Amino acid sequence: MIIRLLLDEHYPPMLVTRLVERGIDAVGLLGDRPGLLGAPDAQVLRQAAAEGRVVVTEDVSTFPAAVRQVPDHVGVVYCRSSVFQRTPAGLVKLANALVSLATDPPGELGRQPVIWWLEADM
Repeated sequence: MIIRLLLDEHYPPMLVTRLVERGIDAVGLLGDRPGLLGAPDAQVLRQAAAEGRVVVTEDVSTFPAAVRQVPDHVGVVYCRSSVFQRTPAGLVKLANALVSLATDPPGELGRQPVIWWLEADM
């Protein structure tokens, strides 16, 4: 199973393009879901759940509240900004890790409300 991704608004459309080019069903708030820009995290998570998408975010301080409000989601992947910096090299590293994750997801990610911390060596 390949999971479907929704990238939070801090990720550039170029990252979504790289993922799609590598066969991953990915959309981003920037470019693909502009109506969700600036929306509360719970609203983003509800939309992702409605689309059967796993949210990819680095909002580790605010997104847990959304997880409590939307218990029926299909997963949230946290990416540490210190590991996956939004630099050209950091975005390549993130794309590689997301492709690995999407094509070989752990456990029930993509089907159940799993919380996952993305690692650079995925």
